[in-house]
Amino acid sequence: MTARKGFSPTIAVVVCTRDRSLLLGRCLAALASLDYPAYHVLVVDNAPGDESSREVALHWGVQYVVEPVRGLSRARNRGARACEAEIVAYLDDDAVAEPDWLTLLAQDFADDRVAAVTGAILPINPAARNAAIERGAERGPWRVVGRETPHWFEIANFGDLGDESNMAFRRGIFDVWPGFDERLGRGAFLEGGEGHYAFFELIERGYRIVYNPQAIVRHPYARTMEEMRSRHLSLLATTSAYITRLAMEHPSCRQVLAQYILDRLRGTPRPWTNRSERAGPHIAPRWLNLLAMLSGPWIYLRSRMAARPKAGNYETEAGSFATSQVRGAAPRHKTFRLES
Repeated sequence: MTARKGFSPTIAVVVCTRDRSLLLGRCLAALASLDYPAYHVLVVDNAPGDESSREVALHWGVQYVVEPVRGLSRARNRGARACEAEIVAYLDDDAVAEPDWLTLLAQDFADDRVAAVTGAILPINPAARNAAIERGAERGPWRVVGRETPHWFEIANFGDLGDESNMAFRRGIFDVWPGFDERLGRGAFLEGGEGHYAFFELIERGYRIVYNPQAIVRHPYARTMEEMRSRHLSLLATTSAYITRLAMEHPSCRQVLAQYILDRLRGTPRPWTNRSERAGPHIAPRWLNLLAMLSGPWIYLRSRMAARPKAGNYETEAGSFATSQVRGAAPRHKTFRLES
């Protein structure tokens, strides 16, 4: 598949934020300078503690909505359903987009089979210490991943298929797909994996995901070894919890998950990745890595317990009922067949 140059669908850039008005202002300033002909910006303020983000949004003349229930996945779903553009692009409030970011993302949507396009995430400061270890030194190749792609399950859930900080989705997908799983992401017990799980769900449904390394956003990185170690251990714990979730809720993928874990423990290079499988021990001692991984099942259990409805507990926050109604309209696929 070749991207069509000059393809310019309408795009809504959704920026989810929560009490970080200074960073939001920097993000919106960069978005005001994009060289794309047909886009608008929507700020989703997630359970705000004050009016500062609203004031920043008004200053930059962008659309502003509130998602009162805390949770990044909730905010992303609210943003998508508040838009009428053909494409919904997501950007973190602490990220800065390159001027041609939307132009490059849009080209890959010329193929109707493509549900989402992701891009590269590079440090705001190119000389940021240890950035190569934290994210991988190489941006990787342009790639298209569908059910016909070897190792697609691993690539979607754990591979170099982009990340949540730089991604765009076809707006119509949200009419047939429930959206980001609200048990995942910041604000939930399992604070991550929502983007990868979305890629997995969409590919499983027969769509394709494109990774375009030329579509770049800049993002802050850890500045100290202590901060880097904390992020690394948190990522290990979240990844372990995410693997537990896949094993429990998608039993047919347990065999490939077991092989993936065994290969990771052995440090076996994956054919589809540029990342080093042995980076962890250089960041934190092995015993801390092990503790973080062992905490994953407990994190998953807590997330399951938190998701169980309580008798008489009906969400009354504005917007919660509408969100649950939309999500209930298209049940999630429970079957999964890993093709050889």
